[in-house]
Amino acid sequence: MSQKTYFTLTMLKSTTLRIILFALMMPLMAMAKSTYDQGKPFGFATRSSRTAATAYNVTGGGGYIYKDGQVLDGNGNAVATSKIIVLTSNGGDMKSTIQNAIKNTAYSVIIFDGSKGDFIVSSYMSLSKLTNKTLLGINNARLCTQWYVTQEMKDRLNAEGVPGMSTSSGGGTLVNGTSVTEQAEYNTRRILIEMTGDKNENYRKAGIFAFSSCQNLIIRNIKFVGPGSIDVGGYDLIAFTGTKNCWVDHCDFTDGIDGNFDITQKSDFNTVSWCTFSYTERAYMHQNTNLVGSSDSETTGYLNTTFAYNNWGKGCRARMPMARVGKIHMLNNYYTCSGNGSSCINPRKNSEFLIEGNYFGKGVSNIFSQSDAVAYVWANTNYSVEGRSGSSSGSVTVPYSYDVMDVQLVPTEVGENAGATLFGNKGEEDDDPNTPGGTDNPGGTDNPGGTDNPGGTDNPGGTDNPGGTDNPGGTDDPAGPSVLTSSYKVQKGETTYDGRKVVCDGITMTYGNDGNWNEAAIDPLGAPAGYDYGIAGNGNPDNTTQPTSGTYYVFNPTKDGTLRIAARVFTNKPLYVTQNGKGISVEMAGKTVAPGGIVNASASTYDFITFDVKAGDTYYVFCKGSKVMLYGFEFLTEKNVGDADNDGSVTMDDARMVVKYIIGIPTENINKDNADVDNDGRISMTDANGIVNMVIKK
Repeated sequence: MSQKTYFTLTMLKSTTLRIILFALMMPLMAMAKSTYDQGKPFGFATRSSRTAATAYNVTGGGGYIYKDGQVLDGNGNAVATSKIIVLTSNGGDMKSTIQNAIKNTAYSVIIFDGSKGDFIVSSYMSLSKLTNKTLLGINNARLCTQWYVTQEMKDRLNAEGVPGMSTSSGGGTLVNGTSVTEQAEYNTRRILIEMTGDKNENYRKAGIFAFSSCQNLIIRNIKFVGPGSIDVGGYDLIAFTGTKNCWVDHCDFTDGIDGNFDITQKSDFNTVSWCTFSYTERAYMHQNTNLVGSSDSETTGYLNTTFAYNNWGKGCRARMPMARVGKIHMLNNYYTCSGNGSSCINPRKNSEFLIEGNYFGKGVSNIFSQSDAVAYVWANTNYSVEGRSGSSSGSVTVPYSYDVMDVQLVPTEVGENAGATLFGNKGEEDDDPNTPGGTDNPGGTDNPGGTDNPGGTDNPGGTDNPGGTDNPGGTDDPAGPSVLTSSYKVQKGETTYDGRKVVCDGITMTYGNDGNWNEAAIDPLGAPAGYDYGIAGNGNPDNTTQPTSGTYYVFNPTKDGTLRIAARVFTNKPLYVTQNGKGISVEMAGKTVAPGGIVNASASTYDFITFDVKAGDTYYVFCKGSKVMLYGFEFLTEKNVGDADNDGSVTMDDARMVVKYIIGIPTENINKDNADVDNDGRISMTDANGIVNMVIKK
């Protein structure tokens, strides 16, 4: 065969694959950016008066459109690259990195690039007196809380009857001396302290951003993923206090511990548009998503807010929004929160509501109630599938022009386009409403449209195979390579205590009963590659099976897999790993270490302790006569490459599901690990191509 003939056949094969992929996408091509999406700031964000049409120019950091690697303003002018910083995940706690970048006056635009995985934050980031900043997400950027609610926690809370307890009276004093006045909150916090060992209740800080006294901010195309709602008086995913003239657009808010996005305390002139709000199976109680005004004593004249083209979806129970004081414009929002227990729209003391063109879907029965509002207008353009209606009293106007979309278009226009759905086609914003996003990663890597399953129920921090270290077989490995399911890295300055738990997807680690743990720091002699900080207690274990004192680490997997512990084992110290009280062999530094074996007799060893684990078993890791220094761990499980729908076989249905996922159509039950055929930590058309290839080869 000549070289020319060879290239012809190769090109033909590539062309055939493209034709097949195009055919798969054809039924989905109706998916397009809404023609009702202005793509620029509007509503109250662009005003400085609640009554007069006094304009405010919302510019953020100078641009808010990402195209061809540039950030543009509404007129197509590019922001200087020197004013832009692009952040990617390092797999660990990103709190300091993110906070420092946003606070740095040299940068006006902060881009969160999700191509290397989720941005995990250990606690909320406090940002005060910021002005003229833009925060943009690309490649499915997700900001996720490190801590999250587990099924084990919910089971314990249910067993003690927390759902039936009072949320307005009762209570008691916690072991840390904190007095709690509500019975349900008191017992929830008491139980979580007992389960986590965290007397400081650091889990209550599981939020993302707390903006205070800021102005002229733009936040677009970012997914915010919280720990699951639970009644502990915690933080919101985003909180505005005293913050003005901000535009929050095309973002997803899921599983805030207290609220998803609250606006309070003299905040004013803000617009929330094309966003989604939802809860997953992580949520336990308190699915109260959006609060405007924290109490009846809020100062009047503030909190003027536009909510337009948003979707309140699965799991939302109340506050969509509940608002005091402000003038609130509810325009063409979509409610799919079937079974919500309290009213969707809830005007409260001293507020004014203008409610137009909103669509309340099937099963959404509690749609409106008010208490002590100044005025509220329920326009005849609203629609309820269940035949419900609100009421009106007085008149309400807003100081800007707008159009009301035909309410019967809302399910399609808002349902298909709200959320972090921008900048999909090779990282570009699609200016043509008739093209959904091209063919090369149009939607990012992680459920760009999906409001109902943004992160699964057990992996908030998201580690989604950033490293892909164990996939020798590539796209055609039928056995299914190992995939990094979750990981944990010790952070600088991190402190621990007896019984502290690190909860990750598929496995939980508990720090042993040392009684005197050190502060995490850089080990001057080294560390395993990719891990920077180590931590250990001072005490030596008291036995060689399952110690009860000294430095040791306990692992409880809920899935079968392989555990890789980044550690330092000191000179001539025998390493022990026990499974249900019995010693097992492990690997470290390329050697198989028998139970009680010495890894290296002549020098300390920095490497991974590696061994297989079984769901439901208990594993202890420790050294006798010394202590293991911990840097972190990785937990790997198996995947069935290409089986995106998880039905046990690889077919064109799997390729079709991947294409839908990429272009932003909500795709329930997709197995993202299996769909990531090339094992690069993201889902793209390369993966769809790989699945088609696998099917053809059959």
